[in-house]
Amino acid sequence: MANDRRNEMRAIGKLASRNGTPETRKVEFEKMQDSKFNREFQADFHKRIAELGKR
Repeated sequence: MANDRRNEMRAIGKLASRNGTPETRKVEFEKMQDSKFNREFQADFHKRIAELGKR
């Protein structure tokens, strides 16, 4: 599972640093947002923000 996250993080990094048309980057970014890693990361992020708000 850690390797999956690492691979997805690498893919995101490559996408962010790669040259291409804005349309291509937008389409690929939208695909990455649907990934399991991003859904889990976003859920964890929002959970932590909610916990900080309670303090």
